[in-house]
Amino acid sequence: MDWFANVDNIWAVPLYPLAAFILIVLIRTFASNTRKETCSGLTIFATFLGLLHTFGALQWLFHQPGDAVKALERNVAWLQAGDFKLSLGYLVDSMSVMMLFVVTFISILIQCYTHGYMSHDKGYAKFFGYLALFNFSMLGLVLSTNLFQIYIFWELVGVSSYLLIGFWFHKPSAAAACMKAFLMNRVGDFGFLFGILGLLYFSFPMWSSYLAVHPHAAFLSFSALPAFVNQIAAFAGPTTFTVIAILLFMGPMAKSAQLPLHTWLPDAMEGPTPISALIHAATMVAAGVYLVGRAYPVFQASDTAMLFITLIGTMSAVVAATIALTQYDIKKALAYSTMSQLGFMMAGMGVGAFTAGLFHLFTHAFFKAMLFLCSGSVIHACEDEQDMRKMGGLAKKLPITHLAYLIGTLAISGLFWTSGFWSKDEILLGAKEYAPGIYWNLAITAGLTSFYMFRTYFLTFWGKYRGEAHVHHEDTAMKWPLAVLAVPSALIGLAMAGLKDVNWLPAFGAYIHAGAHHAGEHAHTFAQAAFSEVGLMSLVIGLIGAGLAVLFYVVAPAIPEAIKKAPFAATAFSLFSNKWYFDDIYQTFVDRVYLAFARGSSTFDKGGIDGVVNVTGRSVMGAGYALRQLQSGKVQTYIAVMFFAVVCLSLLLFYWLM
Repeated sequence: MDWFANVDNIWAVPLYPLAAFILIVLIRTFASNTRKETCSGLTIFATFLGLLHTFGALQWLFHQPGDAVKALERNVAWLQAGDFKLSLGYLVDSMSVMMLFVVTFISILIQCYTHGYMSHDKGYAKFFGYLALFNFSMLGLVLSTNLFQIYIFWELVGVSSYLLIGFWFHKPSAAAACMKAFLMNRVGDFGFLFGILGLLYFSFPMWSSYLAVHPHAAFLSFSALPAFVNQIAAFAGPTTFTVIAILLFMGPMAKSAQLPLHTWLPDAMEGPTPISALIHAATMVAAGVYLVGRAYPVFQASDTAMLFITLIGTMSAVVAATIALTQYDIKKALAYSTMSQLGFMMAGMGVGAFTAGLFHLFTHAFFKAMLFLCSGSVIHACEDEQDMRKMGGLAKKLPITHLAYLIGTLAISGLFWTSGFWSKDEILLGAKEYAPGIYWNLAITAGLTSFYMFRTYFLTFWGKYRGEAHVHHEDTAMKWPLAVLAVPSALIGLAMAGLKDVNWLPAFGAYIHAGAHHAGEHAHTFAQAAFSEVGLMSLVIGLIGAGLAVLFYVVAPAIPEAIKKAPFAATAFSLFSNKWYFDDIYQTFVDRVYLAFARGSSTFDKGGIDGVVNVTGRSVMGAGYALRQLQSGKVQTYIAVMFFAVVCLSLLLFYWLM
């Protein structure tokens, strides 16, 4: 156990799933008769080893003095050219340990759940191989020490997501969804890469001198970034630096499904439900928030960039919540809920509530993963039915799923001191200090969250069963992960808010914005926020949302249909159910602008560029043909040419003498 307790060995955490992935590939290639459970066992065991290292890192973190900067960084040179050096390494601090725990703990539960959910799927072994590859990518991202290294794993996470979303590639909708996710994320990653290059360009002289003194550091290292940001901003100029910060933020915008790069997330629900829980609830989509936290000094140095993050997060939260009101597909309703909660986190980071944003990331991972797994249990029991209008009355037949879903609904609604109650209210408190308009938008969104989540709960578990499929009982392998996740979903917020001397959420004191709460005030501040005017208002708004859901879907189910017929409500319902027409706008842009430009470019390419090339080629061929006639090999032709040349020369001589 000393191996796992030693924090210097944490470099092995991402290598375990990489080894599992390689072994699964070899088994599928050379030992196809091996039991499929061997592949799942390799992936689960690799994740379990990573979880043991995480417990060792937590122990190391908790045993440090409360005021110490908890960070351990190791780098090795990867590529070097003159003064330019790219490094790989690992960074262990409070933020990376938090994410390690989220990824490994939730992953191992989802993998056990997957054993029951995918047991009859022909691609069972391949699916666990993809899970291992994703874990390697995500864990490498979490432990990265610099922006270059995190970009490498950022792209690997995108590739893994592509493979998992399109796992059932024989379905046209799944094939289209994985392609859409891949392309949409490429747009964000393009901006992210340019932001990194811009940051490097304006900071190269400073980093060169720094690395001369600290040879084991890395370019654009997260730990040293706070010391250089103000110098970089002064050298680049405020406008240029703001552009760089916004370009850097484009990566998290796409990965965390923020407006306007969000349309891939609901379509990604075409993948198997365990992937929805792992990638699109707890880990991959949270990577965007994690990156904002890692590069927080860059954004913090530009008030405009912070405002941009705040506005994007707030608009994403509001828009996604309104769309979720109209969804009948249980997974898509949860997908838009995820987008809305990620908007909450982004808005929290933007207003300066750094700790609150990370804390909500932490609590959200548990209850949203559980909610997605509950939806998978329901879909599995109802023979792949996802339409909530064909469900109902499932509480008795799926008791564990019902109880877990209720706990998750209470948590995401921020009610009754569940985990979401503690984290969401601190974001609202930071928003109120930043700008009342942001606060009220987020507060109303919190009420909408409570309403649409209880809507999904009542439509699925209350009333009479409205479907035609035979409802199966819960699978044992799928029940106990729900029971385990229900505990942190209900209590982790209370436990964290009650810790007095443990200071483990923020990464570095230098990251904390003036408007944020210092890490050392974490326990006091969260308790304060929960019982402050803002906290009580949030609780009241959540109860109003839940009460309206009871009225509309339990007491008087005819009310929603009657409201839809009202002119204004009908217009709003059409807007929300059509997802604010983002997909239509993008499709119109592609059809009428992008494809028109492509056709114009094609015409110019064929008629202009190809025309010049073709004329040049034909001219050369014609000249060659003409010259070839002079070398025909016929003596009479040569005599005729010589005679013609003599005549011409004679005429020229005669003309000159005259």
